[in-house]
Parts: sequence; C-alpha cells; structure tokens
Amino acid sequence: MIHQFCLSTADLSETGWRRDFLVDPEGQDPVYLQAYDRTTLWYDAFWCGGRVTLICPKLLNFLPLINTAQFRLDGNHTRIARLREYSRHDVIELKSRRCPAEISVVGEEFEVSTPVIEAELARFAGLNTHFTVSLNNDLEWIRDFAVFHRKTQNLQAMVLFDNGSTAYSLSAIEETLKGVGLRDFAIVSAPLSFGRNFYCRKTGTGISTAKFLHTALMNVARLRFLGRARAVLNADIDELVWTEGGNVFDKAAQSLSGYASYYGQWRYPAPRLTTRAMHRDHDQCREETKPCPTKYCIAPRGLLRWLSWDVHKLIGVPFKRRLRTDVGYYHCSRVTTDWKDKPYPRPNAKAAKRKTEEMETQHDPRARALLDRAFLD
Repeated sequence: MIHQFCLSTADLSETGWRRDFLVDPEGQDPVYLQAYDRTTLWYDAFWCGGRVTLICPKLLNFLPLINTAQFRLDGNHTRIARLREYSRHDVIELKSRRCPAEISVVGEEFEVSTPVIEAELARFAGLNTHFTVSLNNDLEWIRDFAVFHRKTQNLQAMVLFDNGSTAYSLSAIEETLKGVGLRDFAIVSAPLSFGRNFYCRKTGTGISTAKFLHTALMNVARLRFLGRARAVLNADIDELVWTEGGNVFDKAAQSLSGYASYYGQWRYPAPRLTTRAMHRDHDQCREETKPCPTKYCIAPRGLLRWLSWDVHKLIGVPFKRRLRTDVGYYHCSRVTTDWKDKPYPRPNAKAAKRKTEEMETQHDPRARALLDRAFLD
C-alpha cells in the first residue's frame, strides 16, 4: 500500500507576478519577509464528487488575475463554479463529471498547469484519524505520539503533512509509523513556505494571518483525505490528549454537533533534565498557568461538516466557547524544535524558555499514570 503522497502545486515564480504583502514590509523583521509566500497560486488540486478543488493561499492581488483567466480541464474550457474566501486561505471549485488528468490556467502574462489528483476519502472512511503538520520533529516523538493515542484514545490512522524535513526522508517517517499498530496512515510531502506572524507596531504583538499554509493544509486534509473519517483529531506532535471516560473520538462522534473543543495545559519534565526530553518525561506541572489555546476533534460527516477547519477552531462555528471539561491535552514543553519560528525565533523566545525551566514545578500523579499507561509495557 502506498503511504507517501504529494501535493499538486501551481507556482508563479517564473512570471513577474508576486503576491502583495499583507502589511507594509518596512519595519517587519526577517521572519515575516523571508517566510512570506509570494508566488504559490494553489497548494493542491484534487477531484472529488464532480468538482475539481483548488486549495490556495490568500489570493489577494491574484484574485483579479484568476477572475479574468481561462481555466481548462484536459484542454476543455471551463469556468469557476465557486470561490470561497477565508481569513488565511481561499478555495476555488470547478465542475467536472470525471477526474481530469490536468488543470491549466492562462492569464495575463502567465500560464500554469498541474495534474489533478483523485481524492482518497474512501481510504480513511470510518476510522479514528489524526492529522498534523510537522517539520524535523524527532522520529521518536512522532512514534510516541502515535503510540500514546493508539493506546489511550483508540487512534486508528494518521495523516501527517511534512513541511520539507531535512533531518530524515519521508521513507523514514513511513518506517516509523509502520511499527506503531495503526490501521493506516498517509505522509504528504508539503515543502512550502509556512509563513510567519507579522508584528503590530502599536501593540508589539504578532498577528498570524500571514500563515497561509497551515490552515490550507488542514482543509486539504478535510476535503482530500478525511471527509469520511469517523472522527478527526487536530493536535500537534507535542500535544497529548486525555479524557475522563471513553476517548476523544467517541466524545466527538457521539455528540449532537459532532464536535469536541477543549483547552490544554502545559506539562514539563523534571527540573534540569540533561537528556533529550520525551513525552513520557512530562509529568511536572506548575500552579497559576494560563490554559493553552483550544484544540478539537470533529466528525467530518456531522452537523458541522460544511465548516472550514482552522488551527484552534472551526471557521464560523457558533458555539466555540462551549468547551468540554472531560477532555483536554497536555502540552509537552520540551517536545519541540521551535520549527514554526525558525530560522528567526520570536523575540526573547529563548530567554522565556529558560525562565520557564527555572520555575518551580510539582509532580502530577495523574499525568504520570496516563504516561505509564501508554509507555510502560
């Protein structure tokens, strides 16, 4: 069975067209300028249910080009059937009774074409599935994440988007996941610009609307791979989901809305740990810590099936504040490479991390028991 997949990406780097910056680049640091995606027209092109879907970064000034361009499917002229705009990505749909081999677009001083890939919805139908985006995360971390959720949450399948790892190959990820007891998994190569926050001068805070890729890939997962899954868990590799009774997939699938949203809590390894930290080391907590941002599990065929997925919520969900108290996640502080902030970490990120590690922690017996359940044979 094939476990490695590619995106079908269209790029305008060979033309004179460039995506406008969301803000004036003057005064922005190299994080924003270097990582900003100025040339991708669409991240992926796939066919499902009589439609060719293009998942795009924000089109911005490319939108007039798209509206006046000529689209062809296998050389036959067609028109955009629907264009949906979101805060960090856009979606174009074109009608097609069958899966075409190729889509091409001819516009003002540009022409691009890519293959069209048939969706894999039947592959993960009925399975409890997880998806994430990863870059150079330790292979043991990936393995342990899968093992933990298989043993404690009845995880059955994974879809992992690799954002261009240089520490190992896609085949190495495949070999890692083959040994954890999942029913199936997919590794999707996505070596594209992830994007970074831009910073507001007035407040000194980062605004993440320039991170086009993450949200776009979540909806590639939704529409190309996971639309018929039983339930889908949205979690990063450093996040371990816990539940009180049952598992997170059951709680989402059996709820009226088909959706379970919940907060996270930081967990830390023992002070002054000198070896590489693993998930199983994170049994320490601190008092008076703010909750981590919300994550969720969703039944893709449930009541909210029409809503687009975002990093911490569904786009347009009317009850995002109704959080579950019988589900949460442990955010493992040392299971990270800070890859979402490289090559230029956030200001003072390293100092903040050292300060966190110097603070007093206390043993969390509940976390320890859950970790032992997953990692002690």
